[in-house]
Amino acid sequence: MKKIISVLIYIIFLSSISYADVISGKIDHNDLNYGNKIIDSKTNEPLSGVKISIPEINYTTFSDNNGNFKLNADISDKAIMFVEKDGYKIFSLTVDNSVFNSPLKLGIEQASPFDMQISQGVIHLGDNMYSDNSANSYEFRSNANGHFLSKTFKRPQYTNKEEVIVKIGTIIGLDTKKAKQNGQNRIAKVYSSPSEVFVNGHKIANLELNGDNIEIVIPKSILKDTNELVIKTGRNLFQTSYVDYDDIELANLRIEVKEKYQYARR
Repeated sequence: MKKIISVLIYIIFLSSISYADVISGKIDHNDLNYGNKIIDSKTNEPLSGVKISIPEINYTTFSDNNGNFKLNADISDKAIMFVEKDGYKIFSLTVDNSVFNSPLKLGIEQASPFDMQISQGVIHLGDNMYSDNSANSYEFRSNANGHFLSKTFKRPQYTNKEEVIVKIGTIIGLDTKKAKQNGQNRIAKVYSSPSEVFVNGHKIANLELNGDNIEIVIPKSILKDTNELVIKTGRNLFQTSYVDYDDIELANLRIEVKEKYQYARR
C-alpha cells in the first residue's frame, strides 16, 4: 500500500477572492460594470459562444462576442455551474446569490490532447438517506448510483517533468468532521468518514472538504496501461445498527497531465 498523497483543494469562496491573474479554477471579482466575462486563461482574449449552465435549475446561457454573459437565474442557494466550449476543458464551480453582487471574470484553459474526461455531468453517490442539514443537500437532484464510482482510463503520455493528476471539478455533500468544523453543514452531533480515492487498488487521497478544483497526484509507479479509478463515499461514524453512506455529488472528473511547477504542493 502506497503512502497517501496529500490532496490539494482549491475551495472557491466567492466573497474573498481578490484581483489577480485569471487562470482556470480561479474567479476574479473585477469591477465589470457590464456583467460577467469569460476569457482564454493563456491569451486573456474574450471567448464567445461559451455555454454556461446550471443543471439544477435547468438554466443555460451563452457568452456574447465580447465574452460577456449575464446570469438571469434564480439561485435560491448554492448550485453547480458548468462552463463549456469546444476545444477547452470543461469547468465547474459552486455558485450562489453572491455572483449577482460582484461580476465574475473567469479564465478557462484550452484542452490538452493528453487530458481525459472521465465524466461531464453530476454523479450522486450514497444511499439517498441524508438530512436536510447535510452539506449542500438542497442541491441533490438525482438518485444515488451506489456508494462508489469506478471508471477506467488509459495511461496518459507524460515526461519526468510532469505529474498525472485526478481532477475533481466540484464535490458537494461531504459531512466529515473537517467539513463540519469549516461550517459546511448544519448537522449538530454526527459526521462521516472521508471519501476515499483509489487508483488500481492503491488509496491516493482522502476527501474531507467540499469545494472546487480538487487536484490529486497519482504516483506514477502505480500506473498501468489500463487503470481503474475508484471513488468511495464515506460512512456515518455514529450509526452502528446499519451502514449509512454519506450522500455526495461529484462533477467534472478528469485525468490531466501538468508540469510539476503548475502543481504547488501544500
